[in-house]
Amino acid sequence: MSRKELKTIFYKALNKVKAKSIINDNIYLEKSILNIVDEKIDLDKIANLYIFALGKAAFSMARECENILGSKIKGGLVISHSKGDLKYLKHFTSTHPKVSKKSIEAGNLLLKKVKKLKKEDRFIFLLSGGASAMVEKPIKGLNLADFKKISSSLLTSGIDIKALNTVRKSISRIKGGKLANKIKAKGTVLVLSDVIGDDLNTIGSAPMYNSKQNFKHHIIGNNKIALKEAKNFLENKQKNKLEKVKILTTTLEKTSQEASLYIIKKIQEYDKKYETFCLLLGGETTTIVNENSGFGGRNQELALRLLIEYKLKKLNKNISILCAGSDGIDGHSKANGAFLDSDIYEKIKKENLDENLYLQNSDSNTFFKKLDYDFTTGITGTNVMDFIIVLKQK
Repeated sequence: MSRKELKTIFYKALNKVKAKSIINDNIYLEKSILNIVDEKIDLDKIANLYIFALGKAAFSMARECENILGSKIKGGLVISHSKGDLKYLKHFTSTHPKVSKKSIEAGNLLLKKVKKLKKEDRFIFLLSGGASAMVEKPIKGLNLADFKKISSSLLTSGIDIKALNTVRKSISRIKGGKLANKIKAKGTVLVLSDVIGDDLNTIGSAPMYNSKQNFKHHIIGNNKIALKEAKNFLENKQKNKLEKVKILTTTLEKTSQEASLYIIKKIQEYDKKYETFCLLLGGETTTIVNENSGFGGRNQELALRLLIEYKLKKLNKNISILCAGSDGIDGHSKANGAFLDSDIYEKIKKENLDENLYLQNSDSNTFFKKLDYDFTTGITGTNVMDFIIVLKQK
């Protein structure tokens, strides 16, 4: 099995959209001039510089900003699900994927901080996926218990992220540009995209977008950037070059069943043409979770559906697959994905497992863990949706 090669490809894509890369590629200091993407800001002409960061990548992105700007940062606030301290910024550890008391505390703290900014101040706002659950302030008349019921129902409904965030914005005093409307200072928003098509109305439920002030937003990391890096690596490496490397899509948006059929069709198509190849796909599938579900998530369910759909023909012995989330989290499990290869069928037989039963119970993680085919990285500090890697070697 080509786990080593699949992991190498995965990490090449992942590292390109981790904080160290995306921040250093887009923020740098020349004496008193702060360069942010295509903007130049003279720090001697502003009162104070503040940093705000929300989401799964917030802590690591903020830390890189501290490394670049140091004591030039007056203050700010970082809200993430990570643990750790920062030198110049207050860090608040919130929860994900469900809204909690911590989320409300974070929302209140954030509103208090941004309201203190003055017109002569300047801020950098770092936004990444996960902010929707980590930071919240419900509309008047809606208590936390009711808010949690709504959020929980949405998360297990199978609806896509755009629809999910539309509802989230309607019941929030922060989302949908409402946070931006509280700010007097000028600022720039740097975005790590975790949604199909990089829709700024959707990422993190858009706390700074579509507001009265229209703060400039820059996408500095996304699935496309990540997979392009993996493609370039595979095409440029000197040894064991593949005959074909193809990014099939970076906007995969199907149910796990539809996606599995699409992927299998593409594998069969390329398998006939090439002795070696790598197919790269990015995006986010959807799944409806069984009420009595076990452990798993959309990536492991996709791998399980691929396995089931392939059962009669089985995988070519030279083909291996990895389906994995870039954030290190796949649903209600510690894994973020799963491997597939031709050897797995014998292991299933040996362990006497019924893959269809695990699928019905939304328990894909338990299935792959028993076979030692689960893929676990831990929290990665970034999030650009999912990677699907199909590799054929001699």
